[in-house]
Amino acid sequence: MKITLEFEDYEEAEFHLRGGDYFSALHDFKNWIRSEWKHGDHDEKEYEILNKIYEQFNETLNDYKIDL
Repeated sequence: MKITLEFEDYEEAEFHLRGGDYFSALHDFKNWIRSEWKHGDHDEKEYEILNKIYEQFNETLNDYKIDL
């Protein structure tokens, strides 16, 4: 299969061509939150906050059908 994309300018092209970078950044952030929750040294309130962020992050990814 061959797909051809055309863009009006470099800024528009760069936004679309950096999709792999965006994916990697999301993946790294998700893993960091999980690692902090699982292995971090936090008090109960901090764990609650991390859990809330993790749940919201995953919900947002699911809304956009992004599977990391």
